[in-house]
Amino acid sequence: MYRVNVFVEPHYPLKRAQLSRACIKALEYMKVKGNVEVAISIIGDRKMKKMNREFRGIDKPTDILAFPYILQSSHSKDFVTPPTQKYLNLGELLISYPQLLERAAKENTLVDEMSDLLVVHGVLHLLGLDHEKPEEAKAMEKQEDQILSSLKPQEIPEIIK
Repeated sequence: MYRVNVFVEPHYPLKRAQLSRACIKALEYMKVKGNVEVAISIIGDRKMKKMNREFRGIDKPTDILAFPYILQSSHSKDFVTPPTQKYLNLGELLISYPQLLERAAKENTLVDEMSDLLVVHGVLHLLGLDHEKPEEAKAMEKQEDQILSSLKPQEIPEIIK
């Protein structure tokens, strides 16, 4: 079971249910099992620039940052969720709404489709995928395309008169 906590700053017109659906589709596609939780926050450029500078050393906003939950332990055993926690926290995605709009315009795509792409991309990062090397980027893009195609509404067959 998946739990997606979505925070959208009030002046950004994105649907929480759509962001949650994209996240869940990515988790299902990647066959994530068990009770897991992901947080998604839609923020502005000022906050994103601050976070990007603090965590990546880049003094400008970016479209998405993914912060995977990392268990720091000296034990070599697998992490076990304590009985008091019902969900394993995979991490948090921060998406800059202004950067999302800018990228959607540059790529001539709908804002909703771009938000789906960024959420899926972020979830893949939370699960350990990366795109630093060309072969990694190609594999990640292929998975993104497959997940995104499952999010598109099924075409309605044309009625023959």
